[in-house]
Amino acid sequence: MATPLDTSLLQKFDIIFPFLLVLVLVYVALSRISWFKDKQAFCFVIAFALGILTIFNNVAVRTINMMAPWFVLLFIFMIFVLMAYMAFGVKEETILNTVTKGEYAKDFGYWILALVLIIGIGSLTTVISEEKGFTAMSGETAEAPSTEGGEKSGFWETLFNPKVLGLALLLLVAMFTIMKLAAAPQKS
Repeated sequence: MATPLDTSLLQKFDIIFPFLLVLVLVYVALSRISWFKDKQAFCFVIAFALGILTIFNNVAVRTINMMAPWFVLLFIFMIFVLMAYMAFGVKEETILNTVTKGEYAKDFGYWILALVLIIGIGSLTTVISEEKGFTAMSGETAEAPSTEGGEKSGFWETLFNPKVLGLALLLLVAMFTIMKLAAAPQKS
């Protein structure tokens, strides 16, 4: 039965967003390179070709479609955090200076890079797992996992294993320790 909120027809257009995303991002990245400044048409042709190649790769389309909502949530969360700071009286210039030029600018960049990599790698592994399965890609004939969720469930069980979480915590402590030890000494 058709409802006003039925979005099943939009599923046929799921290749348009990855095409446009790749087209725009590649065009912007190439146009910022000094060699391509005078060759804007060449930038567009390369971006268009990569966008078309993206359409024909099912894994790339599904990965981009899986990553997009997570990036939207990340940006919404960041906007809410900025609004909370501004609600408590922190000026916009202070936030901008802290994020771009302050003592924590490099840390902020590392955290954003880490979140982007987690979203990207997590989306890619989920798509590959759903598409082919990692055991099928390795050529092994392994038995199906005993859990009901299959590989997806096994991924989350591995990710939230106490040993993996402990290793992640240890690596975070090591990262912050090295950053503090390598920082220039503050003059009093």
